[in-house]
Amino acid sequence: MAAMTATTATAWTAGLRDRRLPQVEELFTEGIPAPLEAAIAASDGEIRSLKRVAVGWWPRKSCTVQWEVDVVGGPLEGRARYVATTLDAPEGGVVVGDGDHHLTIWRVPDDPFLPALRAALDPGVATSIVEDLGGELRDASTRLRAYRPTRRAVIEVLGSGHRLYFKLVKPKRLEALYRRHADLYGILPVPEPLGISKDLGLLVMPTMQGTTLREVLEDPTQPLPDPAVVTQLRDHIPELDFMTKTASSIETLPTQAALLATLLPDQAGRIQGIVDEIGDDKGGELVPVHGDFHEAQLMCGDGQIIGVLDVDTVGLGHPADDAAVMIAHLFLWATLSSQRARVIDYATRLLAQWDAVLDPVDLRKRVAARLMGLASGPFRAQADDWPVQVSLRIDLAAAWVQSARDAARS
Repeated sequence: MAAMTATTATAWTAGLRDRRLPQVEELFTEGIPAPLEAAIAASDGEIRSLKRVAVGWWPRKSCTVQWEVDVVGGPLEGRARYVATTLDAPEGGVVVGDGDHHLTIWRVPDDPFLPALRAALDPGVATSIVEDLGGELRDASTRLRAYRPTRRAVIEVLGSGHRLYFKLVKPKRLEALYRRHADLYGILPVPEPLGISKDLGLLVMPTMQGTTLREVLEDPTQPLPDPAVVTQLRDHIPELDFMTKTASSIETLPTQAALLATLLPDQAGRIQGIVDEIGDDKGGELVPVHGDFHEAQLMCGDGQIIGVLDVDTVGLGHPADDAAVMIAHLFLWATLSSQRARVIDYATRLLAQWDAVLDPVDLRKRVAARLMGLASGPFRAQADDWPVQVSLRIDLAAAWVQSARDAARS
């Protein structure tokens, strides 16, 4: 693919269309989206500048876009993040347009799908939550650390020399999230669930000590965990009550491939060829798996694994699922890392251990499937050269399909 500038990538985005979601044309425009402009004008504001910073698009189903916007005039004046989605608004949501062209629009943190987000960011409310759980918090401050519009958020809370995290989810998921952490605490080094606020739909957790495996890989002065500790971690995940099956990367591949073919239609044939070679998930034995097992989920200290994050994804899956996720993420990270050789060496050592206990052909197909799922990342983050970066990630997936072929012949 030819060299690409931010301008041409923006134009490429603006050319994308979705027959089922005509709003996509406005959401992806090179200029100011008319619905967003109208929503801000309704509060006597005017958009001085904006930049699209994140996209969540599933063609024919839904599209959610985030912008950093600078507004002048009216009560919304200043810089803030705004979100628009094609999803139907819950009660209290601001809707612009009608019929097939409607959009729900909000200024973060006023997410109508997470109505407690603004309150949870209030230092006074955060203090009350901690006090209700029997703790004490003075001089509290809060910061939005992670945010998935319409779905979840993580809030960092500082005060009294302590750091806590509030994990905000939709209310129907709260009890299961708490139970999952409580069941695993003491078995795995997961954050202790300190309590929940049913009114706000959030779980309170302490900070985890250590640094992520990714950060350790980037610092050659730090010792790495023995690969056997990482490869055997799944063996310590117990089977829990109400555990559901997690979708494997192969099972989600058709959806991911459809998005990639929409983003890069000239590569649709190659994308389908990769899908065909990977084939269907053959199923088989189901075992407890982490569900999203990669280098940013493991906390390390002195060469040991001392923490495991995001265990709300724990469920039943194929024995090779977690291995494939870790290998895919590490080989992709190696393309971005300042310590490429160190990352590849560690990933290769992990792969050798997993090859000894798993089907090498199946494992490599699962790695390829995960890489296809990760391939849309530069588009979702609206990287300046996202078409080039997406294509390179598809190349990496294709290389793992070839590796599966080679393993089958050996």
